[in-house]
Amino acid sequence: MSEVRYTAAWVPDDDPHRDWEDAAKLAVAWVLQQAKQEGATPLLVTPTQNQWNTGVNSITRFAHAYPATTLRSGREQARRGPGPVLVYAPDFETLDLAVGYARGSCLAVIETRATPLIGWAMEARAVNLLTGEVTADTRTDSQRETLERVRVNGNNGWTRGFGQNQTMRILQGTYGRDGLTKDIILGTMLAKGRHGKAVDRLGKLLDRLA
Repeated sequence: MSEVRYTAAWVPDDDPHRDWEDAAKLAVAWVLQQAKQEGATPLLVTPTQNQWNTGVNSITRFAHAYPATTLRSGREQARRGPGPVLVYAPDFETLDLAVGYARGSCLAVIETRATPLIGWAMEARAVNLLTGEVTADTRTDSQRETLERVRVNGNNGWTRGFGQNQTMRILQGTYGRDGLTKDIILGTMLAKGRHGKAVDRLGKLLDRLA
């Protein structure tokens, strides 16, 4: 079961030589095009306000021209209706916040390697703005079944107890095999509607299986 209720695009952080400005230009252009088509005002979401003035001119201009919010500001500051969302260098909690704003509209993500989002991109069928193609989904049917079982057992956010124990049992012997990596698992859970803090908690559990 997928919880994706928005159109998704991203710029993966897959080239250490790519300038952040080049990545930002692609995402900003896509979001502004979507905003024009929808007749809606776009929103910028970042982990902190520091990202608004870090030398990436496209992000700085966007932050000054349109509404912007951060994980700390949260939903209260940027209360708004549906519309296109641009999220820059998010961790899981920040992406979770951005997804909430993007439901019923669209979301563009500028990835940072500090929080790989390939699993999210697969589940959300995000268009790779570098290629114009939908992100290839390399997960097998068996892996998708495993991921759905992990999602179901995350109802309590993978806190200590039955759900956490079941998740560990499910992933014993499958985690890390045939491409079922931490990045794919965590990103998939975020795309399937699990909260950012819960996904971070699951990541710590996976580290115990490594």
